[in-house]
Amino acid sequence: MQTGVAAVGSDGDGEQFAPVISSSSTLFSYSPPGTARYAALASSQQVSTTKPELETEGELKTLPAPVALPFRALTTMARSPGIVKVRSVWAHNLEKEVELINSLLSSFRFAAVDTEFPGTVHRPSVPAYTLTAKDKYALMRANVDELHLVQLGLTVFDADGRLPDLGTRGAVQFVWEFNFREFDLRSHRHAPESIEFLRSKGVDFDRTRQDGVDAAAFGTRLRKWLRGGLGRAGLVTFSGAYDLAYLVKMVYGGSYRLPGNAAVFERVVKAAVGKTLYDVKEIARHCPSDLRGGLECVAGKLDVRRAVGDAHQAGSDSLLTCQMFMRMRERYFDQDERTTVAGIRPC
Repeated sequence: MQTGVAAVGSDGDGEQFAPVISSSSTLFSYSPPGTARYAALASSQQVSTTKPELETEGELKTLPAPVALPFRALTTMARSPGIVKVRSVWAHNLEKEVELINSLLSSFRFAAVDTEFPGTVHRPSVPAYTLTAKDKYALMRANVDELHLVQLGLTVFDADGRLPDLGTRGAVQFVWEFNFREFDLRSHRHAPESIEFLRSKGVDFDRTRQDGVDAAAFGTRLRKWLRGGLGRAGLVTFSGAYDLAYLVKMVYGGSYRLPGNAAVFERVVKAAVGKTLYDVKEIARHCPSDLRGGLECVAGKLDVRRAVGDAHQAGSDSLLTCQMFMRMRERYFDQDERTTVAGIRPC
């Protein structure tokens, strides 16, 4: 396996992207930078600088095969969140914010998550289409095992898409962004382009190292949240393999290493999270409209506008994922139909 750092490209809107990842089988595939094949793929696919897009075709073995979902005419629109503020969580206010979220879990039974991390440093030395399923999973495993989480975004919401207003009577609604201290820019491996990109989005790596949340302490709280109902009605991601892998890593502790194969990883995720999992990118595959693309691209096609913050800020991205999920389910799927696209989707 070859190691390297993320390469940065740009789409037509000027948004930066990292090395291209494509799909030709049921798990993960990654095209090497600096090749003609890479350039060809890059012209047609868009990938976040800090979060690789990992696509799948077909279901994992333990999940029911998806069915063709009939189009349902738009009868309701996803509720606009109005004024939203991001509650930034550090070591000094962790306990206060944890207790606050605890008090909300019974009323806000859905959760959307997003992670930001220092790019990817492991990539294959051969074209993506030649990789086996085992090799594809191994790439994600190698990156998650070696790299530390920088941010976790969390949006809790109810079945109508409402967010917590914390007593403001709807005037302001809130999402959360947790900043972690484990990543040390001076000594830990990272993709330099990803670091510069995160800095441009406001991440202060000196502050996260000094004032950030201890991941082990957060893992304890996360386990309690999951037992207490976090995402009881559904845990929502966008292209969520890395999100789920980092959640598992925090639940089981920083020294935990991901399982040796994807089938065991699926079982571990189910055991750790224990919820219905929705991947918005996978749900988009079952919609009658063309909803291909990365987070920003799909949001634009759904006419969903970012309510707060900027792309690749974890709190903002978790909220955008929530908004897209609500728009899709209200526009395209009846209640019974939504269950056919639920499940672990490492895509």
